[in-house]
Amino acid sequence: MVPVERKITVEFGPSRSKRFAKAVTEAQSGAGECSELEPGRYRVIFVLGEDAAAYGSLGRLLERVRHWRATDVFEDGEQVCTYHAREMAWCASSQLASFRACRMRFYYGILPRCSLCPLFDAERAIRDALGENPPPGLVLEISLGPNLRALGEELPPYPDPAWQVPNYPPAEWGGEPPPGRGADEHEHP
Repeated sequence: MVPVERKITVEFGPSRSKRFAKAVTEAQSGAGECSELEPGRYRVIFVLGEDAAAYGSLGRLLERVRHWRATDVFEDGEQVCTYHAREMAWCASSQLASFRACRMRFYYGILPRCSLCPLFDAERAIRDALGENPPPGLVLEISLGPNLRALGEELPPYPDPAWQVPNYPPAEWGGEPPPGRGADEHEHP
């Protein structure tokens, strides 16, 4: 899938912050098109597509200016959440640098930042959310570390690798059976 291009506009300033000059330098040297609207007020337009540098530049600028009251972020003339724009920029930059495409999995739902992302594939996200591509099963390995082995005490033998955890504690382990269960139902199959 070829991502669409989106324009994200960041307007910031004026600000009395000590970091204002660094934000202006970041805006002017980054991948966006920077212009001064009025003294101390800047507009930076980012064209986002498949260039990881543009996303990284947007993320760095928003990291500096997102907490200022005089900061606004727009997409197609509509104001968007600066937090979601920053999160989208970092995520897309990472995905493009690592995979040259978005490989985010949506097993547990679609994140708000994805609504701004040109890399977002709605069909793949819907398939993931509906369970078409389930996450791999969890594998848990428990091993004794070097500190525990260094104690020099006799350690209990490892259980049989074919042993499985029972659904309920067997009667020979002691304790009360779960309510509504007979003693014979506690046996491990």
